[in-house]
Amino acid sequence: MRDLLPADVTMDIADLTTIPMYDWDLEQADGFPPAVHRLRDQVADADGIVFATPEYNFSVTGALKNAIDWLSRGPDSPLDRKPAAIIGAGGGSGTARSQAHLRQILGHNRLRVVATPQVLVTRARERFTEGRLTDPDVAASLTAIAAHLVEVIERERHDPMTQIDGSVLVVTPRRTAADRIARHLAERGHRTLLVDNTMDAVDRIHARRVAGIVVDPGLPAAGRADLRSAAGNIPFVETIEPHHILEAFDTAFRSPTSGV
Repeated sequence: MRDLLPADVTMDIADLTTIPMYDWDLEQADGFPPAVHRLRDQVADADGIVFATPEYNFSVTGALKNAIDWLSRGPDSPLDRKPAAIIGAGGGSGTARSQAHLRQILGHNRLRVVATPQVLVTRARERFTEGRLTDPDVAASLTAIAAHLVEVIERERHDPMTQIDGSVLVVTPRRTAADRIARHLAERGHRTLLVDNTMDAVDRIHARRVAGIVVDPGLPAAGRADLRSAAGNIPFVETIEPHHILEAFDTAFRSPTSGV
């Protein structure tokens, strides 16, 4: 991916081999170890992050999760709202499971993880020759996701979104639609709560901090009406089209009268 970047974009590859296992007692007693300080400074200085992950036992590697645990610590975490992209090679699904888990992990610090394209490289041994990528389709995907990451970086630099207090509640029984909506909302730095029915969604409104609500228009009308009533002044949209959702929330989350 580094070789495919635009001429005015550079990339450094972080070394995780010297990062110790996260230890809360060590952090409290001595602060961050030198290797962790270096990594945190490296991430803080970067405009964006690319997470390249294989898949171990249907999830991310322990080394990557450990590095994220160190990076996520403190009110000055260098991960907070940082633009990011995820790529991965390996596994029968091209690291789909590990990337899904990684998106959940990065939601803690509201990283703006680009929604598309998803770079899921299956049959990885066939795509590389002596460690070098030789597959033109994968190269095209890497070029596209790099360009999209740069767009997110520039958008955040010139038109930052207001940080909202709470998550966006997405109510749909369609799992593929829910995942797609969650990816696009994450690109704007929003956390999501995914629920597949209106009854449970009403419970979430009363139990959690909900900043916005997305409702599948295919759900029963009575349930949607109950949910709208429970929402009160919370921004509320009935659609599963990411473009319309983002358009509505980009306006609502900037409005001083939105209740957010």
